[in-house]
Amino acid sequence: MQISEILVFLKNEGIPYTFCGNEAENVECFSSLVHYKPGTFTWVKKQETIPGGFDLSSIVLAFVSENVEGNFQNVIRTSESKRAFFSTIEHFYVEDKEQPAIGQYTYISPKVKLGKNVRIGHNCTLDGDITIGDGTVIWNNVSILNHVTIGKNCDIHSGAVIGHDGFGYTEDISHKKTMVKHCGGVVIGDDVLISDNVCIARGTIDDTVLGDGVKIDNLCHIAHNCILEDNVALAGPCTLAGSVHIHKNGYLGAAAIRNQICIGEDAFVGYGAIVVKDVAPGQTVVGNPAKPFVRKKE
Repeated sequence: MQISEILVFLKNEGIPYTFCGNEAENVECFSSLVHYKPGTFTWVKKQETIPGGFDLSSIVLAFVSENVEGNFQNVIRTSESKRAFFSTIEHFYVEDKEQPAIGQYTYISPKVKLGKNVRIGHNCTLDGDITIGDGTVIWNNVSILNHVTIGKNCDIHSGAVIGHDGFGYTEDISHKKTMVKHCGGVVIGDDVLISDNVCIARGTIDDTVLGDGVKIDNLCHIAHNCILEDNVALAGPCTLAGSVHIHKNGYLGAAAIRNQICIGEDAFVGYGAIVVKDVAPGQTVVGNPAKPFVRKKE
């Protein structure tokens, strides 16, 4: 494949870049920088990731961030180097594995409505008033129950549980606990990733809501009545207690969030943080309890 084919693809994808080198040069497949294979293209994330003594001129084609310097033969510079590199791999080299429309031992109740090109794996249960949008893929051993709406082109990995009642109870004078019957549902937007063994509880009265483009890593827990707006990302294992509201583009790294907390737009919650107070838009918080991150002066 010639480099020119990659450049045409990046242009069609709307990824901004500049290129320096010979567009007619051939590349064969891809490799990592640490285990670079002659003749392949690779990604240089940042200057400090370049192995000591590595001859950058040996790389046939490098995708690099704008601040990476070196003696490259052919180089694609872009502010979206990670997206450009992995999108190129996926477009030219990754073939989607064909999945049957409905796997073995899967139960789908009569009220379920499936869109076009939906794929459901083995040993799944879809039981309730459930709607699945076009192109969504559900992998193996997934349970979706009660009132759930899932949008288009979502990817739901094995072991996910969506729509069970959450953890809520009333308590009498002797501390006997009676679980609250939930009547809400779960509403999930388009292009949402729900990874392995994620649990999403239905709302008590209103719905638990995940907006478009939300990405949830393995082993995350989302309690009843949580709202995750568009393009929120949770790195596992995150725990959200009830009625947490995360605004657009919020990012959480293996954090625990107290109930009824608000995480502002574009906020960043560091790995392992325990959040007990609201986080302002654009703010970064870390620690236990989580506090605003202040970079020390050199």
